[in-house]
Amino acid sequence: MKKISLLCLLLLSASANAVTYNITALSALSPGGDSEAYGLNDHGTVVGQSYNSNTAQMESVVWNNGVVQNLDAGGTNVNGRASDINNSGAIVGETVTFTNQFTGNLGRAYKWENGVYTDLGDLNGSWASATAINESGVITGHSFTSNQATDIGKSHGFRYENGVMTDLGTVSGNFAGYSRGEGINDAGEIVGRGSLQLFSNSEKHLIYWEADNTLHSIQAGTGNYSNAQDINNNGVIVGNARLAGSPDQKALFIDENGVETVLGTFGGDVSRFLAVNDAGIAVGSAEDANNITQAMISFDGTSIIDLNTLVIDLTGWESLDQAYDINASGQIVGVGTLSTGEQGAFLLTAVPVPAAVWLFGSALGVLGWVRRKKNS
Repeated sequence: MKKISLLCLLLLSASANAVTYNITALSALSPGGDSEAYGLNDHGTVVGQSYNSNTAQMESVVWNNGVVQNLDAGGTNVNGRASDINNSGAIVGETVTFTNQFTGNLGRAYKWENGVYTDLGDLNGSWASATAINESGVITGHSFTSNQATDIGKSHGFRYENGVMTDLGTVSGNFAGYSRGEGINDAGEIVGRGSLQLFSNSEKHLIYWEADNTLHSIQAGTGNYSNAQDINNNGVIVGNARLAGSPDQKALFIDENGVETVLGTFGGDVSRFLAVNDAGIAVGSAEDANNITQAMISFDGTSIIDLNTLVIDLTGWESLDQAYDINASGQIVGVGTLSTGEQGAFLLTAVPVPAAVWLFGSALGVLGWVRRKKNS
């Protein structure tokens, strides 16, 4: 075990020093429009949202080999976003029908697969959103549990499997309060956040649901707020948390042994992780000294690097602002600011793909296998 751990550390250090990226700008539905990339699979297919000047909406889209396609999720002229895609090409997200400030908005969680749109339903509320899907097609997200469209405090996390949406409940145990599912791995483990009691007067803690929906609340960090955004197949969890006495949220990394690390920023107040792959490489964003958000990456779970400094040529870009997802080969998607001022979706690909990264991923796989055998 010690030899494997040392090998991982050595290879991790080598990969962090070796990786640089080429950037691909992912085109919008309409020239000059905004676009944002939220998820990708291991084939490099990317999903997100893009502005369509014909409908004046930000719509759900998929990029195949860099070519953008409107999903038409939920019908024509529907505002929406695609949040995640698995290796089978199943896409999940949400659509939004705007009403007014008094009655709120109508949001629908959906799956889009092979050109077929499926409304996933809801938990008896007016809003539902799907955030993540695993390789078995199990989906998580959150749904209001009442028709009070403006009451986020009545939102619960869900598991959607075999056509059935299951309410994952809340920490309080009496289904009062608030929870939401953010990430899911192939074992069906879900992570997110939830209030200890009512949303408006309670601490919010990281929540972990086992595959059988058993709920665990984790007070990560030392403050009164923590949140999980993703969990990989080795059980590594990433998100953000507060430290005691600070109102600011910082990036949180919990390794496969449950060891927590709260990371820093680039001189600003806030940072957060949004995704982690099975090699344990995490991406997200952190503020600089001017409190401007910069896309970032962590190769070791203890330090962060500004992704803007790792891209070979940023011509055409003002900055890379958020990194939303990373796949098995280390490709990264997110959103940045174009030189023309629009928000632009990007895809980063390591060049050349360093051998150290592949060796590191293999070493982690062996390490995870040894740990699973030890615990079985």
